[in-house]
Amino acid sequence: MLAQLSRPYAILVAMVFLVAIAWCLSTPPGKVSKAAPGHYTDMMLFRDIVKEVQGGKDYYRAVTELQRAHHYPTRPFVTVREPTLYLAGAAFGWGWLNRAEKVLYGAIILLWLFALPAPVMWLEKLAAAGLVAAAGLAPIATSLTPMSEAWTGLLLSLALGLTLWHRAKWWMPVVVIAAALAVRELALPFLLLAAAFAAWERRWTELAAWTLVGVLFGIGLTLHAAQVAQVQLPTDLHSPGWTGGLGPRAVLLALVNTTLLHMLPMKLALVIALLPLLGWLALDGRGGHFAVLLLGGYALMIALFSRPDNFYWGFLLIPAWFAGLALLPRALIQLYGAITRKPFSRFGRLSPPAH
Repeated sequence: MLAQLSRPYAILVAMVFLVAIAWCLSTPPGKVSKAAPGHYTDMMLFRDIVKEVQGGKDYYRAVTELQRAHHYPTRPFVTVREPTLYLAGAAFGWGWLNRAEKVLYGAIILLWLFALPAPVMWLEKLAAAGLVAAAGLAPIATSLTPMSEAWTGLLLSLALGLTLWHRAKWWMPVVVIAAALAVRELALPFLLLAAAFAAWERRWTELAAWTLVGVLFGIGLTLHAAQVAQVQLPTDLHSPGWTGGLGPRAVLLALVNTTLLHMLPMKLALVIALLPLLGWLALDGRGGHFAVLLLGGYALMIALFSRPDNFYWGFLLIPAWFAGLALLPRALIQLYGAITRKPFSRFGRLSPPAH
């Protein structure tokens, strides 16, 4: 993708990333604040919900009573999580669900050995799988199994890998995204983007499948909203909203604090979290466009709408975001070639300079 840029645009891209790296190294934002000892956390809430359901209480009554008791909002209805993950936790236990999560993680790593399309070389594919494995270690931690965003991010990464791996097997991402939507409505952008691509390419059967999943999701979300409305009280707290407008700061912090990067010096961690985006810009063709729009779209969502306490939205980008680091050498070579007009055929072709 970068190889096709004209010289002025290539220089602009290089300058933007250099400025962003300098910003990361000079004025890193602060870390997410830790909960005070004894403070009631989201993980405690989710586990308590499952205990109540296991004791025979209705999910919606259990969740609204607990959120009300611990000063969580129940308005609007999306502040109450979809029941799928927590009913599964009540039925099978968190131990079994964590094992299932680790099986999903293994399948994602295996898939990303093959996901990146030609002309990506095998060394880059191996690196991508390794980076996906490293980035996915945090979401599969036993303590985070009740976090629906961690599950959603893993399913989104699986769906993106399937989309890049084999275009003809379009039904596979459809099934995966249907499962992701049952866990968290934040998987909806993938469905909308995939449907838009299918419409643009006139793949009507695929578009019909995405539309069907969207309709079923809409019905399910409507029923969910109705169930929540039945147990809400006029005195329930209302969410402060999702208009944080924190910008790139929020995206990089979310990526750092939802991976093992939080163990590194903050300046270095921020730079590492930034660079995969440049790598993804090196991927050509339909797959490259889809990946950049999807991952960039989620990053934009975090930048525009997240609050400081929504750092866990970073899980939505994990682990697929960091596969872009495997493409970073390709991106730098393409960018150098676009600026100097010296093409490197193995890393992307440049059109000959105009005469």
